[in-house]
Amino acid sequence: MDAPKLIIQKLDIPQDRRLIAISDIHGELDLFKSLLEKVSFCDDDILVILGDFYLKGSQPEPCFHYVMELAKRPNVHVLRGNCDWGRADFYTDEMWDWVCGLPIIIESDDFIFVHAGLENKPLDQQDVIKCLTTPNFMGSYDGEPFEKWVIVGHWPTVNYRNIFPCYNILFNDCMRIIDIDGGAGVKKEGQLNALIIKNGDFECVSVDAFPVMVMEREQTAHGDVLTITWNDRFVDILEEREEFTKVCHLESGYILEVPTEEIWQDEEGRNCVCNKATDFYLPVKAGEEVSVIATYSNKIFARKDGLAGWVNL
Repeated sequence: MDAPKLIIQKLDIPQDRRLIAISDIHGELDLFKSLLEKVSFCDDDILVILGDFYLKGSQPEPCFHYVMELAKRPNVHVLRGNCDWGRADFYTDEMWDWVCGLPIIIESDDFIFVHAGLENKPLDQQDVIKCLTTPNFMGSYDGEPFEKWVIVGHWPTVNYRNIFPCYNILFNDCMRIIDIDGGAGVKKEGQLNALIIKNGDFECVSVDAFPVMVMEREQTAHGDVLTITWNDRFVDILEEREEFTKVCHLESGYILEVPTEEIWQDEEGRNCVCNKATDFYLPVKAGEEVSVIATYSNKIFARKDGLAGWVNL
């Protein structure tokens, strides 16, 4: 399949209007609607969707139709992502033409929006494939800091965090890069994030689909702490048990227990784990609410304010 054309859209964003940026919805339509409701999205706002809105997730086809219909509004602007590159089975010619016409980059006076990343060169010289697929943008970019804030998705923010597993929006002030991908539809523990900008101020809002539990007792944060991310997911199995397996993280030599169900083998037969792969125990107070991601015999894996970890029952 041929690479998409480099389409750059110029966008006027008045300082006093709310700009709402959301990325990587990945077919989670109910979550997307919940987030729009939570931020009170209205016609006075400008909404930018940074691609990957349909593939994966629980409702890919309805989500595509919803975003396509939403994009008819003059205050809604949609970028193309890598998962929107290929033609899905349910596409009509009209749908495909719409996808092919989506911009790769949106630029305003203060911001640049692109799905995955940019190179250190003028916008009209960017490689489209790299705009759509650059992994680990914050970790791999070696150019000068950007003059404008570059807002991206594609790479879940938790992949950058190998101490505490956090899915919140990540700001890199030195490079002027903001990653807003909360892992919805891709990570089992993912959330959907919205970045709200008005008069130069940033606000971060998120939603997830997990049930809520009220904590009965306090727990302080503890653990040594290591979080295994997608970047360094390889482990040796030391002791396999039904619920939890002791592993050695190959990159660091660190030993920890991970849910047995989360271990898999890649095409080369290497043992991998990156979901719930942490020994971090979440700080909670009695009466606080947490999102319960998974329940085990004596503890839960939960999230509070974007930060995930274990809570003893």
